[in-house]
Amino acid sequence: MSIKEVIDRFALVSSLEQEEISKWIYVIVDCIKYFESKVNVDALPDYKYTRLVHACAVYAYYKYSLYNLVNSTSKFKAGDIEITQSESIIDKAHIMWQQEKIEIADIIDFDDFCFKRVSA
Repeated sequence: MSIKEVIDRFALVSSLEQEEISKWIYVIVDCIKYFESKVNVDALPDYKYTRLVHACAVYAYYKYSLYNLVNSTSKFKAGDIEITQSESIIDKAHIMWQQEKIEIADIIDFDDFCFKRVSA
């Protein structure tokens, strides 16, 4: 899997600048290796490969959000009315990752649950 393609998708998903992304290259590379350990990337047709690259970028963004632990909170007060909105980057990234897992389920199964026959 091409690191450039994953970084380009990571930039798209995360809206981070290249300077910030460069600090997280090792996390992105680890995610690429994780995906490559799960599936033979060379045997995939182009359309599945592209989906997998995007999913890898989303997974890297999710890992970035876990490590970065940044919360964005916005507060607005007008007179006696105060509105506080708190959205965690982790929550957003987790939702994105869950959706990507569903969309690439035909390529990789990340749910390591299976039934096996047990002999007595």
